[in-house]
Amino acid sequence: MSSKAVEAIINNIDVVTNYPDPQAVVLRRAVSEWLGLPDNMIVAGNGAVEILYLLAKVIGPELALIPAPTFNEYEIAVRNNKGKVKDCCLDEGSDFALDTGDVFRLWQDTDAVFICNPNNPTGRLIPRDKLEELIKKAAGLRKWVIVDEAFMDFVADRENYSVMDLVTKYSNLFVLYSLTKFFAIPGLRLGMGIGSPDIIAKINRVRDPWNVNCFAQLVGAAVLKDEQYISNTVYFVNEEKAFLYDRINNIIGLRPIAPSANYMLINVAGTGYSAAEVCQMLGEQGILVRDCSSYKNMRPVYIRTAVKKREENKLLIESLQRLGRK
Repeated sequence: MSSKAVEAIINNIDVVTNYPDPQAVVLRRAVSEWLGLPDNMIVAGNGAVEILYLLAKVIGPELALIPAPTFNEYEIAVRNNKGKVKDCCLDEGSDFALDTGDVFRLWQDTDAVFICNPNNPTGRLIPRDKLEELIKKAAGLRKWVIVDEAFMDFVADRENYSVMDLVTKYSNLFVLYSLTKFFAIPGLRLGMGIGSPDIIAKINRVRDPWNVNCFAQLVGAAVLKDEQYISNTVYFVNEEKAFLYDRINNIIGLRPIAPSANYMLINVAGTGYSAAEVCQMLGEQGILVRDCSSYKNMRPVYIRTAVKKREENKLLIESLQRLGRK
């Protein structure tokens, strides 16, 4: 966690006696400066998931196209608002890369498309030019494109992938953005929604008052100014993910997908164990990884692991090396 986050809480502990700013003005101004976008195109939420649920409530998609596998909450948000979902099944043979041709083929009767970039849990990235082509075509057909960039800050060359700035060009584009992951403050819950002034105004009319607590607002505004933490984090995560991928890729029976963010998807089928069995064995050693069996269109042979500090990464590698074959 950034030292500026700690200072923001300790030095302002008394603000807890007051209600938080319902408009999160200082926070939105800081995000506006960070992203280079007007603050009337930004809404703050109690995590990006709150914004996702509010957006689904406002646009009410009747049929949404959602890649599979991806973050499960998109489907839940759509179904909670009486919408239906059409799956765009990603090809395991291409390591679950999203083919925009498949999107164009499947989206005829849909009114919204959800895309996670980088995708969770696969870590696959979609280039910016491919996404803009999709957004532009969707605009002509009056379809929403919701892009979740929750993990984009970890991507070293994010300018080749982020479409955040395109919200000023396409009113059918909405971007979800999270501060909790990159800035290590998940317990505070802080996410942003980026879209046209019109859709932001509609979300503001239906969201709960005081939805972002005072410490989340203070910390969010503070950490965006911590340039040293930001550059150090990008460097650190990129160094460690390369180390982790290289070592795991050399373990017989494991096939990791090259990571783009702070997590990595690993196919454990070659060990003869299922994902659940691997998670159980690692858990008994005090190492918690994600069993990805609950994701749609994903065989029960995938686990997802975090990119952590070198000492922790080494422990994971050593434990995986001891798995052997079933």
